[in-house]
Amino acid sequence: MMAPIPKMAAPVCLIENPAGKKLSVNPEALKILERISQPLVVVSIIGPYRSGKSFLMNTLSGHRRGGFSLGHTVKANTKGIWMQSVPHPKQRGHTLILLDTEGLGDVEKGDKQNDRVIMSLALLMSSAVIYNSRDVINQDAVEKLHAVTELHQRIMQNAQEEEDVGQEDSEDGMAPHFVWVVRDFTLKSELGGRAVSADEYLEDCLKDIPSVKTLKAHSKNEMRATIRSHFPKRKCFLFELPSPDEEVLNRMDRVPDTQLQPGFLKETKNFCQFILEEVPAKPLRPGEPITGPTFAQLMQSYINVVTTGDITCLEQSKSQLSLEKNTKALQRSSELYNNRMRDQFVNTELEFRQLHEASVEGAVQEFKNLYVKHEKTLPAYEEQLKDDLVKLRDEIWKNCEDSSRMKCKAVIEKLKSGVDQCIKDRKYHVAEGHSKFIADKDRIVQKYNQEPDKGVKAEDVLQEYLKELEGVETIILQTDKALSANKPKLTKVTNPSDCAQLTQYIQGYQLPTGRFHRVLIQLFGFAGHGKSSFVNSCLYVGNHNNYQDQAGEATSYGGKTMDRRGYKLTESITIVDNRGFGKLDSPETWEIYAQLCNFVPLDEIVLWNKNLNERIEVLTKGDNEKSPDVIVPALVYSSEQSLNDQEYESIKEFLKNAQKLTGILPFIILSKSTSGAASRLQEKFTQMGMENIYPVENYLQSDPVALRGKHLNFLTFLKDVLDCVDFHLQQSARFQNQRQDWVRFLMNMAGNM
Repeated sequence: MMAPIPKMAAPVCLIENPAGKKLSVNPEALKILERISQPLVVVSIIGPYRSGKSFLMNTLSGHRRGGFSLGHTVKANTKGIWMQSVPHPKQRGHTLILLDTEGLGDVEKGDKQNDRVIMSLALLMSSAVIYNSRDVINQDAVEKLHAVTELHQRIMQNAQEEEDVGQEDSEDGMAPHFVWVVRDFTLKSELGGRAVSADEYLEDCLKDIPSVKTLKAHSKNEMRATIRSHFPKRKCFLFELPSPDEEVLNRMDRVPDTQLQPGFLKETKNFCQFILEEVPAKPLRPGEPITGPTFAQLMQSYINVVTTGDITCLEQSKSQLSLEKNTKALQRSSELYNNRMRDQFVNTELEFRQLHEASVEGAVQEFKNLYVKHEKTLPAYEEQLKDDLVKLRDEIWKNCEDSSRMKCKAVIEKLKSGVDQCIKDRKYHVAEGHSKFIADKDRIVQKYNQEPDKGVKAEDVLQEYLKELEGVETIILQTDKALSANKPKLTKVTNPSDCAQLTQYIQGYQLPTGRFHRVLIQLFGFAGHGKSSFVNSCLYVGNHNNYQDQAGEATSYGGKTMDRRGYKLTESITIVDNRGFGKLDSPETWEIYAQLCNFVPLDEIVLWNKNLNERIEVLTKGDNEKSPDVIVPALVYSSEQSLNDQEYESIKEFLKNAQKLTGILPFIILSKSTSGAASRLQEKFTQMGMENIYPVENYLQSDPVALRGKHLNFLTFLKDVLDCVDFHLQQSARFQNQRQDWVRFLMNMAGNM
């Protein structure tokens, strides 16, 4: 919000000009200016003493009484330059500064140089200069005006040189409006017998003398050309005598309007309307309005320029002002960035980076809005600002890390006290103690993850704590295995929710002696749908080891497995990661069934496009295998992927044949189940006739923290597979005679391709 304009009971002297002494600035006036933060419209009036200048300024201010002093004697009444400030009547958010200068031709000073100094000051300081003269525009008035234009023109040209090449009208933007007021004008406004306006009268007085034949006439034309060039925005008002009554003229600040001539009042109204509506704020530079504090700071420089003729001091002052403003703008922009970064809480480095980028953009835009033209360019300032913000960013990030780490460690300390006590009391160092330890650790992780607003180091602190537990967990596991070694094998699961019991059952599972080699869990699916990650997860939960990427976790869709790999879970159970589908066309389908029927050796690259002879050769290998495997087909499908009609039919056909060849209804694993589409896919696979469907969330290198819920999903799948194997072994012994059926199936398919 703009500061309120200081109330002035009466005008104050701005520039003091005592006889025989140097010009000086009145400190009281400077204090008033320094409190005005609004743009200033500065209007000054110059002209001979006792020509009615103060009356016009009082009329503009709206204070006919109590304004500038009106002189009614032959002595000049205004010494130096006096100032009155009022809220601008027409331009909202601006302040109108009126400057009444001492009269030219003061007999007490008798110094033409003094007149030039006062006029030059008025030109430098103003948005509009009113040149007040009497009777007519004559050569003497033109010469006085020309005498002060040279210095001001040099200043404007210097300002124009600072602007970018090609920028137009910069001098026009700096030149003040020039208003020539002719008082007590008694002539008819005619030229060549034709009535003309006041502006036309002024232009006629400033036009070149035709047919120049003398040096004196040439000099006069140069003066006129200089004035026209220097004041491109010109206006003229012709005032008739206010009243024929001398007594009225001596009391113009106190008489009512009814005692003044109607023509004089009409021209006064037109004059005020023009000044208040057409004159803009004074520019420090083109496009940059001046404010009270800046105007006050430049005041002494204005005096130095007009008294010494050296314009460098003014330009240096402007440069210093611009530097100070831009320095404050940098500070303001940095504060904006700092406040935004510190006010918004972030939980991840990504959130912090996004907040930083948005805050930098806001800070740079703020600086662009505040930037004033300077020798140092805007891009250079922007680079400085961005460098400052990077340093500030690093400091804020360090604070985020420290505060987050402190909070997270406090949360861990609170949650782990029970586990610490159990470790101290060796309650986990017993048979099946490892499962109890895992369950308690899972509860800590779950409660820790539920704690809100832990900040950017939440995952790091958790992993550091879990790393601390690895040593003691290894000892607990070794103790558990040693104490459990002599215990009888668990042949039945009584509590399907007990991870320890499920693990013990799976690890102790055995096939009938001599009849079968192993249970072979065959994983199929499209490439990149999570088969390898599913293998890693089963090995993790089935062996109680630390998470390892044994199967080669894929980093993106497309998959990594190009061969057929087997992973030994126990002595009786092997999980096979078969090469993933690209599409279920005929060449791929034959190889997929060859993998399913165990004709493709483990750890051998699978090629889709074999010829007929190569396929027959595949079928003749391995005939001497004595103990067959019990093959359990399983399809892995990502919940993030849709299942179109063509894929639906192809997969349905594959699952039907898989059951026909193995005798076991395939198991369905829906990976990435938290994506939200798992339930929809589950319905589709149910429509295909599938019964064993398992939505899971695989363990990954980026998310290896053991959780009871996750463990239970994989253990349940493995237990159900073994239950299914037991059921089929009890129902039929055809597993040992399947190979002949497989050969016929694949030979027939190869012959039809």
